[in-house]
Amino acid sequence: MVDDIEQNRVAMQALLARPGVAVLSAASGAQALELLLVHDVALALLDVQMPEMDGFALAELMRGTERTRGVPIIFLTAAPQDGQRSFRGYEAGAVDFLWKPVEPHAIRSKVAVFVELHRQRRQLRDGLAQLQRALVLNDTMAAVLSHDLRTPLSAIAMSAELI
Repeated sequence: MVDDIEQNRVAMQALLARPGVAVLSAASGAQALELLLVHDVALALLDVQMPEMDGFALAELMRGTERTRGVPIIFLTAAPQDGQRSFRGYEAGAVDFLWKPVEPHAIRSKVAVFVELHRQRRQLRDGLAQLQRALVLNDTMAAVLSHDLRTPLSAIAMSAELI
């Protein structure tokens, strides 16, 4: 959660807090980038209007690096609804664009979906890593067995040829 207004961050943390989910918050785009370097995040909730670096600029920086390119982004804004602004948000890579005050059930549901997708993606990645390790072990075992069996089999083949 990135918002320059502390009350918004506190409210969002209270709204989204649940067991097994850590809600990270940052007061600026720079702080958010520092958090993104350290933590693997399921979703980024970005305020659009922030000093120094607005939400759109932060989203562009996130999309520019491999580590954060796939992080889903939901923009939040207190500005009046504007089609141009929401278009710019979707163009910057947002999966959604919400206006404050947000509907608590809607934001909770959206966050829960992205958290679950992130968990499933991590499970798939871990499962794939295990399968790759098993494949390497299998290839190594096959190479060792074929090498170890080659000597006795060649002796049997030579004996059969002599007979």
